[in-house]
Amino acid sequence: MSIGKKILGSVAVAGVVWAGMTAYIGSNTENYLKNYIENSNKIYANNGMKMSLLSFEKGFTASNAKVSVDFVDPKMKKELNQFLKLPMVMDYEIENGPLLFKDGVAFGASKINSKVNVNELLVNKDMLKKIVAKDIVLNTSMLVDFSNHAIYTGDSNEIIANIDGDVFTIAPFKLSGKMDLETFIGQIKMGTATIQGALENGGKVKVENLLLDADITKLFDNGLYLGDFVITANNVNIDNPAVPQKLTNATFKMAMNLDQNSQVKSTTELVNMNFGLNLKLGETKLAPEYDFVKEFSFDYGLDGIKMEALMAFQDTMKEVQEEQQAILTKLSSVKTSEDQMEVFKELEGIQQKLQNKMGLLVANFLVKDQTTLKFNGSLIDNANTTSNATFNIKYVGDEVLPQTLDEIEAKFKKELLNWIALNVKIDLDKSLVQKLPETTKQQLSMALMTGMLQENNTSYGFNANYVPRKLMVNGQDKSEMLQLVEMTMQGGM
Repeated sequence: MSIGKKILGSVAVAGVVWAGMTAYIGSNTENYLKNYIENSNKIYANNGMKMSLLSFEKGFTASNAKVSVDFVDPKMKKELNQFLKLPMVMDYEIENGPLLFKDGVAFGASKINSKVNVNELLVNKDMLKKIVAKDIVLNTSMLVDFSNHAIYTGDSNEIIANIDGDVFTIAPFKLSGKMDLETFIGQIKMGTATIQGALENGGKVKVENLLLDADITKLFDNGLYLGDFVITANNVNIDNPAVPQKLTNATFKMAMNLDQNSQVKSTTELVNMNFGLNLKLGETKLAPEYDFVKEFSFDYGLDGIKMEALMAFQDTMKEVQEEQQAILTKLSSVKTSEDQMEVFKELEGIQQKLQNKMGLLVANFLVKDQTTLKFNGSLIDNANTTSNATFNIKYVGDEVLPQTLDEIEAKFKKELLNWIALNVKIDLDKSLVQKLPETTKQQLSMALMTGMLQENNTSYGFNANYVPRKLMVNGQDKSEMLQLVEMTMQGGM
């Protein structure tokens, strides 16, 4: 057989294989989409939201689908109906794999594209146009691979908004990420290159590289999720005459982390929750008494809390918020002062209901020898010296606590010193201390005289450790101070 015939034969076989795979994928795309919607509804059910596949037009190389998003919770729907057209209907163009040609050649099961005009989703488009002259258009594209992962991208047009004379120009938002379509575990990045504002009072605002970076590691049916969430912004410039402090080329970072506690072997599933903030001041000029500050950061959190208690807390807060919203909606419609008083009584009843539940929630949060409240802070001055403070308090009390707030409070007053183990460590660089306000330096001198502050080579330090009934401060036994603390807690002083 000649080489030419072999090539033609190979091309013919490849064409048959491609056509067969395309037909197979096209015939199964509707099922993939239905499964995705079903999994989404399991997650969003607690938020009163529901997705539905309205129509699906199957084609050989491409298909079209209409999907609706509605809010089935009557109270929520009533509120949202005032400004959103419900249900919201989105059109999707679906390209069938395995070879995908739109917007460049790719390989995958399918590619789903959508274009949404936000203005068309609103009941009153003219109201938005008073703020944003141009329509806000969102484009998304999702590539589904053969391992049931979705790789997605998205963007918006530039947005120019006039809010009561303050004009903000927002560069196109960009979206990218990857997600498992069964578990919804995955990563997402969303942000914009610049946000600029020209304020009516002559002020200016500019923020560069605003980014949300999220990594979801576990998702539960009630909507609770574990993972890392970080918001960053570079070159933050705020010059607003209405605000006392001007920021120049500052850098901002805020982080939240919820993850399973893998350090402890326990039959109970435990979770760590941590939050952090970092601010680099750049060229910002602070008030003279604080102009030595170059950067500061702090983080705080709770380690070793029960997963089931966290989920119960979320469900309770959602329930209370819904009840409060319903009553506030009722308040907006009442006309007489007597009716208003009745509504306020209902609000008080909800607050009492929450207070009664909080006792049970707090009791279920705590795990003996595991639950720890943490705080860490650091400050870097303009001489690049660092001062730190850490605070840890661990729960070491009873395994079983009372189930009401009143009983917990009574037990707390009597037995606090048996419930906790404490560690506090503060390290102040000497060069930093010299820059502090005079009154603060006088207080530190008094602390040195009493031994509550200890002088080291390059810093002043405070170190306190407490376990039930024993307190050590800077290496010295100060347990006699516990009697004073106990009397204060019990209302003796």
